[in-house]
Amino acid sequence: MEKEQKLKELFLFTSFLCCFVVLIHTSSEAVTQLQMGSWQQKLFFIFNKALSFVVPGFVFLSGLKLTYAYKERTFHFIEFMKKRFTKILIPYICWYLAYYIFLYRIGFIEAKNIKQHIFSFIMGDLVSPFYFITIIFQFYILFGIFLFLLKKVNHLLLFSICAIIQLYYLQYIYPMYEDRFFMTYLIYFLIGCLAAEHFKQFQDLIKKYSWIWYICFIFLTYWHTTHAYASNVEGIFYSYWRVFTCLFSISSIMVFYHISDYITKQAPEKLISLFKAIDSSSFYIFLGHCFLLYLCNNFWFKIGLESIVEKFILNSVIVFFFSFFFSFIYIICKKKWYSIRKKV
Repeated sequence: MEKEQKLKELFLFTSFLCCFVVLIHTSSEAVTQLQMGSWQQKLFFIFNKALSFVVPGFVFLSGLKLTYAYKERTFHFIEFMKKRFTKILIPYICWYLAYYIFLYRIGFIEAKNIKQHIFSFIMGDLVSPFYFITIIFQFYILFGIFLFLLKKVNHLLLFSICAIIQLYYLQYIYPMYEDRFFMTYLIYFLIGCLAAEHFKQFQDLIKKYSWIWYICFIFLTYWHTTHAYASNVEGIFYSYWRVFTCLFSISSIMVFYHISDYITKQAPEKLISLFKAIDSSSFYIFLGHCFLLYLCNNFWFKIGLESIVEKFILNSVIVFFFSFFFSFIYIICKKKWYSIRKKV
């Protein structure tokens, strides 16, 4: 009961990330299809880029939740991976098949052979949300090493070494598929782990220096979005862009954690229950929302709707409502099924 009380703010933090990931994908057509350099395209680009910390945010959350869960428990790798297979890999397999069948039937993708399927499945490149599965499974495999280091190495020293490694990697190492390689997200997972290990101190640090986090967040959001726009649209080189992306993501995570913590403390219990329901459904929202987006865009194409702004508004409303609704229903049915099985 104490643990649930402590982590209530994470329900809202997860809810923010779910909303942002939907908005990133519903606004992506406007970013790519509106006239380059127009004020509308610039607005959508900056809006989309300002929300781009969602994957680092989910990685941070995973590190925090996993480490917090295993603070008082013994870690067994086989048992741990078995649970991840049931909770993560089976839904991923189902959604992979659903996306492939639908996208192939509407002519959006070509048929794949077995080798291509294996590659797409492992690399998570069939649709855009899937690459997160590739990232997070690498951290699941390495989680035992993280726990060992947390027990054996001074935490300040561990953070300092990993921060230096991360900085060197971001500035000088550019591997293939770096957007789905765990090293690109190492610091976010580690910060989550350290936050779990020193949870009270972490909360105090966020509150005490909240004004610094907000200043960093505003400055880095402006810097990152405007420089990314200049680089992508105007062809101006964005120096140290991976480092600034990392700093922007960290400041965004800290600010939205603080916002989540503040709102949760003021919110009535019924609203917290809603945040908790979104948190429970977040993985299914993450996997399924793009399927609804493809369905909507296919329908708009058939009826001849061409306005990109109208499609953004309609897609956002429809995808938000139905992805959240169906995920809630699935979770309720799943819990009901488990309760029936226990009784039997």
